[in-house]
Amino acid sequence: MKYNFLNIIGLMTGTSMDGIDISLVQTNGLHLKRLNKNYFYEYNTKTKKTLTGILKEDLNFNLKRKNYLDDFITYEHYLALKDLDILSSCDLIGFHGQTMYHEPDKKISVQLGKPKKLAQMLNKNVIFDFRSKDLSLGGQGAPIAPIYHKFILETLDIELPCCFLNIGGVSNLTYWDGESLIGFDTGPGNALMDDFMTSTFNESYDKDGILASKGTPIKEEVIKFLKFDFFKKPPPKSLDRQTFLYFYNELVKRNYSVHDIMATLAELTVETIVTSLELLPKKVENIIITGGGYRNIHLMDRLKDKLKIKISNEKQIGINFDYIEAELIAYLSARSIYKLPFTFPSTTGVSKPSSGGKLYKYL
Repeated sequence: MKYNFLNIIGLMTGTSMDGIDISLVQTNGLHLKRLNKNYFYEYNTKTKKTLTGILKEDLNFNLKRKNYLDDFITYEHYLALKDLDILSSCDLIGFHGQTMYHEPDKKISVQLGKPKKLAQMLNKNVIFDFRSKDLSLGGQGAPIAPIYHKFILETLDIELPCCFLNIGGVSNLTYWDGESLIGFDTGPGNALMDDFMTSTFNESYDKDGILASKGTPIKEEVIKFLKFDFFKKPPPKSLDRQTFLYFYNELVKRNYSVHDIMATLAELTVETIVTSLELLPKKVENIIITGGGYRNIHLMDRLKDKLKIKISNEKQIGINFDYIEAELIAYLSARSIYKLPFTFPSTTGVSKPSSGGKLYKYL
């Protein structure tokens, strides 16, 4: 089969729920050429409140009004794309949608969006639903990034074994040693810290980790957190942004200072990453950190202190990490078109290597 390069727009809105990452690339699902056509569409305050409000609601209630929420998120993506000049030159749009719930043990992973409607609004074919086939074959439906991380690592002059660590709302890692590809969620990323900043200070995040740097982690709370069954499970494994909500709610009720709470939440992210690296088959020599957590100076300093291995940044790698997940969705869209697998037993627990995604034509 001939794998022709396609011009694909990748769209990603992650667990931070702050906006839409947009990237136009050329890819055939085996290789990828960056065109430096990247954009960020920031949600307004009302949209952010609507999306974060979803997380506070009961799953059944949300499913009852899913039609409205699907329309809502689809229209936001339409607004993000409608005036961009890259639209006319693209062959296909990869549309991940906004994850509302991810409960792999119940075979549930709900992404908001109406791909057929977006295709008709933009007059472009759309790939959507990257996770359900994996779930139907016994997988976790996540993470879906390892195959793209592997591609990137193979283009770099870097010592193996190496890890990609993405610190988004949830943290996840990809391990590659030249033979074994492993992927799993490690624990919380920025979500708990961001939630506390929003509820306490009406700020989206702790810039540079300044607030956390002024506090001291509450040792007994960190120890308690690390006793969650999730951290004892071998990979592959995945979790939802809200998995640790009960612990978070109990923590913030206690009579701790805001600085110590933030320091503790940051330490939870650090300690669960350190614990996760111990589950890998070989000692990692290099780690590449992406996601919003990379820009948290306090978080990075704590990881450097704990890990004591080489940590590479985007300047050293030569890739704009802000759009790596949008590139991922474009890359997976090409693999979907060409029926190439993008989840594997060692990354999601799926019974066999599996492709995924569904094509929605605008006509």
